Amino acid sequence: MQRKIAILLATFNGSAYLRELIHSILAQKESAFTLYISDDDSSDDTPKILEEFAKNFPEKIILLHLEKRSGGACAHFLQMLAYVDADIYLFADQDDIWEENHLQKLLAAYEENNAKNLQPLLVFSDMSVIDASGNLLAPSFLKLEKLPQKVLPPHFYFVQNNISGCVMLFNAALKNLALHDEKKLTENLSLVPMHDAFLAVTAAEFGKIIFVHSPLLKYRKHAKNSLGVQAVTQVSHIAERFQKQRSDFLRAENFAAFFVEYFEKKLPEKERRILEKFSKISSQKKILRWKFLAQNGFLKAGIFRRIAQLIRW
Repeated sequence: MQRKIAILLATFNGSAYLRELIHSILAQKESAFTLYISDDDSSDDTPKILEEFAKNFPEKIILLHLEKRSGGACAHFLQMLAYVDADIYLFADQDDIWEENHLQKLLAAYEENNAKNLQPLLVFSDMSVIDASGNLLAPSFLKLEKLPQKVLPPHFYFVQNNISGCVMLFNAALKNLALHDEKKLTENLSLVPMHDAFLAVTAAEFGKIIFVHSPLLKYRKHAKNSLGVQAVTQVSHIAERFQKQRSDFLRAENFAAFFVEYFEKKLPEKERRILEKFSKISSQKKILRWKFLAQNGFLKAGIFRRIAQLIRW
């Protein structure tokens, strides 16, 4: 029986680059997929563009009309994920360009590691970085951001994420686990960093993650998203991130507390105790805090980030 592969594209005022993205998805070497698109009440030409593609490619594209406006990418993608029934899922961001072997290579890595689709499994890759006009800025997003080009232990993903939603593929086992209590998740969505981070942590804790050592997508850096792609060695970027460290760490603690509550019956006792302690780590004396973070793998990647982490937490 053929697997059902769903690509989920959440849009909002994305008319500038939307056509280029959709064309790149339709040009995939692996063509056995359905592209599901949901628009979040755009005020530009996005709805018109989507209707045009749906009309021209009815066998590949399905437009979803969700009941309510999500108001953000995290909520929007999770709403779509809950709505669509498939065996394998991928996310697509409206500004990017997929390499023609994007789906093919992620799927090949998936098939090598999950023959029966029973274990929660997530596969991800690197991506290149381009400017608004499509010119190459960096061949590797992970290198540019000084992020690990490998899979990390579970606790790393509570403080940092090297898995971008636009280059991840995952199975229904991971989806069903992550959304096992959709109502509770929706009610506490403010405690979840982003949809990709939530899936990454869930896969790391309960399943398996695979890294594909190839840039399978062109990530577009432009005015609306440029803050997400700056070399960490830039002085301005370091200063900005340093100021935000404290709020980031408190957010990580709150997320851990929610994660323990959400997966309480599924977490091993030892792991539950570690995460509970991490969720209250700010109340500990600094020396004890540092020791706990280091011993349990809660340190960020890179010397600059770790220094900021130890000073600001």
